[in-house]
Amino acid sequence: MSPATSGRLQVENGRVVNIASNGMDIDAPVWIMPGHPDDTVTLALGFGRKLGSVAALADGHDAYRLRSPEAPWIVDGAMITPRDSSARVITTQHHQAMEGRAIVRHASLDAFRKNPHFVRDGVPPTPSESLYPDWQYSQEAWAMSIDQSACIGCMACVSACQAENNIATVGPDESALGHEMHWLRIDRYYSGPPDDPEVFFQPVPCMHCEKAPCEVVCPVNATTHTHDGLNAQVYNRCIGTRYCSQNCPYKVRRFNFLDFQEFDKDAAGPEQAVHNPDVSVRSRGVMEKCTYCVQRISEKRIKAQTENRAIADGEVVTACQQACPTQAIVFGDLNGKGARVAQEKAAPHHYALLEELNTRPRTTYLGKIKNINGRLSSGGKADG
Repeated sequence: MSPATSGRLQVENGRVVNIASNGMDIDAPVWIMPGHPDDTVTLALGFGRKLGSVAALADGHDAYRLRSPEAPWIVDGAMITPRDSSARVITTQHHQAMEGRAIVRHASLDAFRKNPHFVRDGVPPTPSESLYPDWQYSQEAWAMSIDQSACIGCMACVSACQAENNIATVGPDESALGHEMHWLRIDRYYSGPPDDPEVFFQPVPCMHCEKAPCEVVCPVNATTHTHDGLNAQVYNRCIGTRYCSQNCPYKVRRFNFLDFQEFDKDAAGPEQAVHNPDVSVRSRGVMEKCTYCVQRISEKRIKAQTENRAIADGEVVTACQQACPTQAIVFGDLNGKGARVAQEKAAPHHYALLEELNTRPRTTYLGKIKNINGRLSSGGKADG
């Protein structure tokens, strides 16, 4: 529900309310969402279960009870009554908060035309010197560009990454402790008044920094820089000090606090069939992170070598890039002639996240450009 509606009802996040309509009612926890229409509530279907092995874990509400053949999607005149109880609603959105810095940079199309370099306004300059060594790449130099104008926050990339890389599902209890395992997250930011804010989405995988703070603190050299620019994680060396996670300013590394995966083939049973055989399964005490889908890079490199040619631009497609419905993610070789990723990084509205830290990330962004409809912004009146 909206902030204004929650204020009138005097409820906060997690407070249970009773929603009654046409002789039926359900109890559900409140989640306050800026930009939500006032005096309405939105209920998600599919979160309440009564039968089956997962029923005890669901803790959900059966919104189907309020539906009818005459009103399957919208119910008028529902009564909302606050209860005295609260429910746990788990969110990971604030676990790696970076507000207060120039995280998402945006402008209207007209402002971009007047100042194509708007992403540089009011932000600290990127340092030009560093104590870290410079890397030379005689072969490929992999990089990623993410267009925030195209990202719609659907999280298809997150699901694809999880399936491709055998990432464990840790459950609500571990997520509530900040132990989520996704290698890629979608940060959401609001700008403007709570009743009508602008919403911005920013996918945040590993940045694969050129000057990576995580690499120099690992005591066993488990996190290393590869010949093609990847910030690699060697699971066999990792002893779980978590120094790399502590030193990462983007907080994109994940640690296996528990044995989430079963390694004994007899005990695992059919569960083994869901694992990608090209990606290793990690154990307890090991740090893991985005690898730029190194298994896909290796596959295309081997194919190109057997055909005695270079890897073509666009031949390597990461799982997140493949799943993105708006093609917001571009991946490729910076050394490739005419590579699309190099063209995006040469755009005037290209920038790096927290670039003032001089980590020089390989994963960078294109600032969001909004093409505002004058008729809509002026309340339906035509311009001129």
